[in-house]
Amino acid sequence: MGRQPAAAVAELDEWRESMTQMIARHDGLVAGGKWLSGPSDMLGIAGFARSEMAHTRMLAWLLDPRGRHRLGDAVLQSLVHHVAAPAEVPSPLVVRSVHVSHWCNGREADIVVFGREFTLVIEVKVDAPEQENQCDDLYANYRGKPGPLFLFLTSGGWSPYTATGSAGQVFKTASWKQVREMIESALENRDAGLAGPGVAIPAEYAVTLREHFR
Repeated sequence: MGRQPAAAVAELDEWRESMTQMIARHDGLVAGGKWLSGPSDMLGIAGFARSEMAHTRMLAWLLDPRGRHRLGDAVLQSLVHHVAAPAEVPSPLVVRSVHVSHWCNGREADIVVFGREFTLVIEVKVDAPEQENQCDDLYANYRGKPGPLFLFLTSGGWSPYTATGSAGQVFKTASWKQVREMIESALENRDAGLAGPGVAIPAEYAVTLREHFR
């Protein structure tokens, strides 16, 4: 025999009451900041977590010892030592200027750090593919600069297929995970208790790299 209608109605009412209580509990948790979702990093919130230009500008800022990040040349030191042999690294690393989107002979270099005894050229990749002859052109444009160093920076640390011949021998590779580790190392060695505009940004950026480049 089927259930009596009255019993079925009572069970349905009980179910509705349980759902009402669950919804109220959920709403309370959300209002109290205890039910979380969505991005937890600055660039992710702004919708720029996969923006090549955003990452290019952030990295260039961190490579400038004069930046308000208060890391000095720590990130630059790590990156230069990653690219160059120890004997090729000048000491100290005197930076003349840091450029984003530096054009030479009709070819754009994403980041160029001009130093007193070195020139660091970085081709930044997030999702975009290489352009035709891209790395060969960068090598040709900057190989005559003082102490030229070339880096191809990608999500997985892949080698550039547009670096051939001599360019293929000098272009080094790095991943965004490695860059994040360099930033975190610099933060660990920075003086504790620093405050002021820009000081918190490197740690925030490291969170973005951890969230979006594993």
